[in-house]
Amino acid sequence: MVCYHNELAPLRVVRHPGPNMGKRFYGCPHWPTTCGFFQWLDECNDIRDLQYQLLEKECIISELQHENDILKAEVGNLKKKLSQKQDVVDELSIECTERSLLMDEMFAKRRITYVLLFSWVFFAVCFWLKA
Repeated sequence: MVCYHNELAPLRVVRHPGPNMGKRFYGCPHWPTTCGFFQWLDECNDIRDLQYQLLEKECIISELQHENDILKAEVGNLKKKLSQKQDVVDELSIECTERSLLMDEMFAKRRITYVLLFSWVFFAVCFWLKA
């Protein structure tokens, strides 16, 4: 049982002499000075408990939906960042391939230059030895 402050109402017993002495009731934990919640135990209505539980569940559902919306937005942002990073990776991959091809071309030209230089030296040495 919950009082109007949404706090658990303790089960109490009437201690004053009179017709209700010994009768049990739920009262506000701050009773009788604050909200004035009062319910006899034999008049307790399970509907109030069920309504409170339903309200509690609806609050939890609302909080979870809010968290879900936040997480969906975060996932969207992360997907956007991933797409941007993938574009950068693709550009770097193209650049690396182009540089690799240029280096291969430079090495091929350098090899041709060395072969030509070596062949000229070889022919010069052969010509000098023959003469």
